[in-house]
Amino acid sequence: MTALRDVSVTFHRLSGAVQALRDVTLTLPEEGIVGLLGRNGAGKSTLMRVLSGNELRHTGTVDVARPVMYAGDRWPHAYDQTLQSLMGHLARVHPAFDAVRAAELLAMFKVDPRQFSLSRGQVSAGLVSLALASRAPVTLLDEPTLGMDAPSRALLARAIVEEQAEQPRCIVLSTHLIDESADLFERVLVLHHGRLRVDADAEELLSVHVRVEGAAADIEALPTVGPIERLGNHATAIVRRDDAPAHLRTRPVRLQELATVLTEGALP
Repeated sequence: MTALRDVSVTFHRLSGAVQALRDVTLTLPEEGIVGLLGRNGAGKSTLMRVLSGNELRHTGTVDVARPVMYAGDRWPHAYDQTLQSLMGHLARVHPAFDAVRAAELLAMFKVDPRQFSLSRGQVSAGLVSLALASRAPVTLLDEPTLGMDAPSRALLARAIVEEQAEQPRCIVLSTHLIDESADLFERVLVLHHGRLRVDADAEELLSVHVRVEGAAADIEALPTVGPIERLGNHATAIVRRDDAPAHLRTRPVRLQELATVLTEGALP
């Protein structure tokens, strides 16, 4: 089991205390792809670092009974050695590390693991390749597409699906490119100012919300999720499906727009 109970993290800086996580409680699934969403500064990287044991300045309970692999910008020593050297280190730390699979993934991204000078996108592709090849039961990918072009991001999505089919595990993917990754997610976690705002099945979360359009007066009378967008006497907003009147036009909601409205404004 991998779980957090009432976990908070506060960073003390010269400008004052910053609470990165606030009483977060969650349990990760044994298997499945989990989308970790939220705006910059929401606490996504801090949450992943707590789960991986790289952030010890927390209160609450962290219960991690399975090996965890964390890949992100702050991966220790990832930038002062070659990927080939890093592969050797990972093989010692993660008994299930598959060097053959790592080489396959690196070749797919056209990344030479012997080189020191790599572009930002190549570094991202290299680190995520090694993370997936670790075959860790909990694999945390923190903004793995930084610097990647669109074809490389498509390759990564395919690699994640292939890995999950071949070696099922819990993969947590943090990304701002939500629409590109939405089809991967089986579960969605949304952080807002350090609080866990949403923990839900991805398909169910989308199915219970719709965007309604119509006369502004009709929209304003509804219990909306997020702000109302007005254009003259016309308006649109997201509501729960059960709250959508039959006479108003509706359309499905994309995960990107739902995550956006759920993380607007200050905490209640």
